[in-house]
Amino acid sequence: MGGLATAVVALALTLTPGASPGSTNTVTAVSPGSRPGLVVFRTALLTAAPFWLFLLLLHDLPTTIAIGLRVTTMVASFVWVVGALPPPRLVEAMVAAGWSASVAYVFAATLAAAPVLRARARRIADAQRCRGLSARGGLAHRLRALWALALPLILSSLHEVDERALALETRRLVPGARRTSLSPPPDRGAERLARWGLVAACAAALGWRLR
Repeated sequence: MGGLATAVVALALTLTPGASPGSTNTVTAVSPGSRPGLVVFRTALLTAAPFWLFLLLLHDLPTTIAIGLRVTTMVASFVWVVGALPPPRLVEAMVAAGWSASVAYVFAATLAAAPVLRARARRIADAQRCRGLSARGGLAHRLRALWALALPLILSSLHEVDERALALETRRLVPGARRTSLSPPPDRGAERLARWGLVAACAAALGWRLR
C-alpha cells in the first residue's frame, strides 16, 4: 500500500499547475486545448511503461508490482521536477545558497538534457523527412533510417559539448571561483521549514526501513 500511495502522489504532482513541458526552454509539441499538466503526466506514464514490461519478463506479478510502483514513483518525480523547475533558476538558487557554479550547472544540465535531446531529435527527423527519408519498410531500411537519425544527433551533441565548455571557460565558470547571483530566488521561512521537514521525513523513513 505504501508503494501505491507514493506512486499516486508522484503522478498527482505531474498534474499540478506548476508542471509545464515548456519549463526547460525547449519546444514541446502540445496539441491545442490540452493541459500542460496532462502532457507531463503522459510523459511520466510513457517513460515508466517500458520498466513495467521488463520487470514482468524477469519477475512474477507481485514482485513486478512492488518494484514497478517504486520505479514509477522515481520516474514521475523526476519528470515533475524537470517540468516544474526551470534550470536557469535552479542554477541561480544553488549559487546563492553557496554551491559551486560548476556543480549547479552540471545538475541543471542533467535535468535539461532529455528535453533538449528530444527537441533536437524531432528537428533532425523533420529535416531528414524533408529530404525523402522514410522509416517505413523492412528491417534493413529501418536500420538505415535509424542510423541517418542517430548519427546527426550524436555528432551535434558532441559539438555542443565543446561549445558549452568554451562558453563556461569564457564566463570563468571553473572550480574554485565564487560567483554572486544577481537575482537569486527568494527563500522564504516557510519554504526552508518545508524543505528541512522533507529531509527529516526522508531520514525517518529510511531509518524505519532499515530497522
